Amino acid sequence: MTIALYYSPGACSFAPHAVLREIGVEFELRKFSTADRSNHSPEYLAVNPKGRIPALLIDGFTLTENPAILAYLGRKFPLAELYPTAGGESEARCLELLAWSSNTVHVAFAQILRPERFVASAADFPPVQSSGHANFRRCLADIEAHLGRHAFALGTGFSVVDPFWLVFYRWGTRQGYEMKVLYPNYTCYLENLALRPSIAAALQAEAISPWE
Repeated sequence: MTIALYYSPGACSFAPHAVLREIGVEFELRKFSTADRSNHSPEYLAVNPKGRIPALLIDGFTLTENPAILAYLGRKFPLAELYPTAGGESEARCLELLAWSSNTVHVAFAQILRPERFVASAADFPPVQSSGHANFRRCLADIEAHLGRHAFALGTGFSVVDPFWLVFYRWGTRQGYEMKVLYPNYTCYLENLALRPSIAAALQAEAISPWE
C-alpha cells in the first residue's frame, strides 16, 4: 500500500497527519504550504483542482475534504480503534462532529484568515473578520463546554476528531486569544493530547507547537 498526504504545516491537514501516525502505517508527507500559496501550483492542482489542503492519495485513489479523509482512514484501519462501528449512533455522532468541525468551526476561522472567500472588496474585509472572530470564539466555547463533560471529543477514547480540535486550539493561540484563561478544559485536553506519541511526532514533523 502506497499512501501520501498532501499537507501544509499547521493547517487542518494536521488532523489526518496525526491519524496516520496513530494508525502506524507507512506514508509519505508531501508539503504544499498555504503560506506561499504552493497549494495553487500546477503540481498540486493536478492532484486537487480545488486547491485546498489536505489531499490523501492511497494506491492511486485521491480523496479530499477533511471529514471524508478522516472517516475513510478510521474505517479503513479499524484495528487502530479511531472510529466507531459503522451504522450505529456513535458513528453518527462522529460524523456530526467532523461535519461541524469542518463546516462551522473551520469556516468561522476562514472568515478571519481568508475574508476574500466571502466578499470581493477589501473594504468589506474588516466586518467579515470581526464576525469570524465572534463565530470562532463561540465555537471554542462550545468545545470547552463539551470537554467539561468528556475526556475526548467522542467520550472516553481518542478518535479521528481529536487532532482536528488540536488545530483549532492552536489557531486560537495564534490569534492572540487567552486560551489557557478562557478555555481551561480545552487546555487540559490539549496538554494530554500533546503527550501522545503520534501527536508529538506530527507536531515535530511539521515544526509547530499547539502553544504558539
